[in-house]
Amino acid sequence: MRLRISTKKLLYVLLAFFMILVSLYLYFHFRPVDTIYYKGRKFVFRDNIKMAKGVPVYPDEKSLHELFWDPNITGITIIFKPLEKEMGYYAVESFELTYKLSLMYMMNGMNKKFSSLPVNSYENVTSSERTLKIILVHPRLTNVTLVERRGNIVYIHGKNPRDFDLATIKTVLVAMGI
Repeated sequence: MRLRISTKKLLYVLLAFFMILVSLYLYFHFRPVDTIYYKGRKFVFRDNIKMAKGVPVYPDEKSLHELFWDPNITGITIIFKPLEKEMGYYAVESFELTYKLSLMYMMNGMNKKFSSLPVNSYENVTSSERTLKIILVHPRLTNVTLVERRGNIVYIHGKNPRDFDLATIKTVLVAMGI
């Protein structure tokens, strides 16, 4: 008994197989990722981690990562400029930073004190040897999206609410070394 398959049918089967492979590749390549595993623990973020990876870090990611792991730093202060009716953004980003960074430090046997501080002007904030200061720059106060390190001060800028969230995610990912 001999099985006969025409060339035309074989081409259709190969084309269907190829289309399935391309579809799977596109799905896995472009699907949003909101979860990472850090030392076996699951961290879920509010937005797409792939998009956050595109947020620029100045001067570079290595120096920012080293700042978060500096053994001389005992506390982290989150600084913001209060804006009427806009405090929700600060609350969400502060919670994201505090929760994920404190878990990261605890998983590595470190204990850092977290605090927040409202200020009238970012110009009066000075660098400190023992405290890492994270300044949240609200979308109404900036027209760029980036994370910037200046001494022991980290500025998180977002030109719109989504970019503000992505810049915060990028800061956490760099601190984790991901």
